[in-house]
Amino acid sequence: MLNRINFRDYGGASTIDGRRMRTGLLYRSGILQKLSPVDRKHLESLNIQYVVDLRSVEEQEKRPANLPGKNKISLPCAIDRITRDRLKPLIMKRDANHRIVEVIDSVYHDMVVMMLDPMVQLIRLIISPGGLPLMIHCRAGKDRTGFAAALIQWHLGMDRETIMHEYLRSNAFMMPKVARIFKRARLLTIGLLPKGNLQAAFEVREEYMNTVMNRIEKEYGGIEAYLLSGGLTKSELDQLKEILLEP
Repeated sequence: MLNRINFRDYGGASTIDGRRMRTGLLYRSGILQKLSPVDRKHLESLNIQYVVDLRSVEEQEKRPANLPGKNKISLPCAIDRITRDRLKPLIMKRDANHRIVEVIDSVYHDMVVMMLDPMVQLIRLIISPGGLPLMIHCRAGKDRTGFAAALIQWHLGMDRETIMHEYLRSNAFMMPKVARIFKRARLLTIGLLPKGNLQAAFEVREEYMNTVMNRIEKEYGGIEAYLLSGGLTKSELDQLKEILLEP
């Protein structure tokens, strides 16, 4: 089933003023490498035009994605090495959960700057003729992909509760995955890996997205000003709303 790779259509939610985000246009996912014939047939039926890979160049070269779609676009955000380097001293330590959460939160803080150019290019793809349906993905489909999906919903006019609901849905995918990884890792580490550390490293938390939104509000003055600072025009941002929102 496609939910095992964190795949979903993230349209359908309503904005503060009562408009609704169209469905069947924007999809999000983790990396797809082992697709069943049924999964592949379903994805191909969606007629996806662009598949946008937010992973770093290193990640893409190491694990090429196997995704249906007419155009494969790389918009890399290299948070993988930063995250790995910051977590490495903590992952095997007892009672390091809270420090791991602080590390992930710091990565989200940095993503505000690191994801600006990919966001600009992503939005230009969405509004380009023939750009939809479009899928965005990273490794697990939760951090970089979650960031991009949240900011698009924010610009469309959804409230924080709605944005958080969509963002936190990735935990339903991640927690069973964490259990499988933990089972294997416990064998490799002779039972020394604390389970709480692994969960803290893999789950998404409301505070992470709050860190992103609060920084954007404080340093840029809001989501529109943030996107404008990357080079988008007011006309392009208005066009994004026109395309993705129902009348």
